Amino acid sequence: MARRRAAMAGKLRRLGFPAGETGAVLDVCCGHGETLECLHAAGVRDLHGVDLMVPPHLQQDPRFTVRSAGASALPYPDARFDWVFCIHSLHHLASAEEVARFLREAERVLKPGGRLAVLDFPASPQILTAFWFFRHGWLQFTPYLRWFTTVVREEWWFLRTYLPQWPTVRRLLLHGPLQVERHRHGLFYFHLTLRKPAQSAR
Repeated sequence: MARRRAAMAGKLRRLGFPAGETGAVLDVCCGHGETLECLHAAGVRDLHGVDLMVPPHLQQDPRFTVRSAGASALPYPDARFDWVFCIHSLHHLASAEEVARFLREAERVLKPGGRLAVLDFPASPQILTAFWFFRHGWLQFTPYLRWFTTVVREEWWFLRTYLPQWPTVRRLLLHGPLQVERHRHGLFYFHLTLRKPAQSAR
């Protein structure tokens, strides 16, 4: 947890989140709040999160407004947010159909010119190989790798559906109604920032 929290500021920079941004921000699948905490430290005050199961400490934290909801039915009005984040969570949606629903919802709640930022892993050969080793318990050389082994095993029920559908998910991300603004690949992760087109002048 502490390691992920410490690395979050760099992840937000790679997604193009600007220093000094003070707009309205939504973190989808906010988990234990690492992204929310980093965004608050960066100066964001109109800060919201959703997750199916919201930990009690986030419900009670006055810095955030956090709701229990799914990514495919966001409980917010149209054009509410300047940024929507989905950090290490897209694969939690399990299927291309759910990803498509989430993308439609993200587009709906974004203001014209707003951005959706996604950080996750593709179904690349190195990811598939690494996950095979994790599932069989062969990569547990450090406490972090032992923790990640546990995570992969716990999440395998939706990873086993999501990974084979990655080509469809990739098409949805890169060729949908949101415009690609940033797209960076690392060894195991991709950083993708999509922009909702601004309203045409009348």
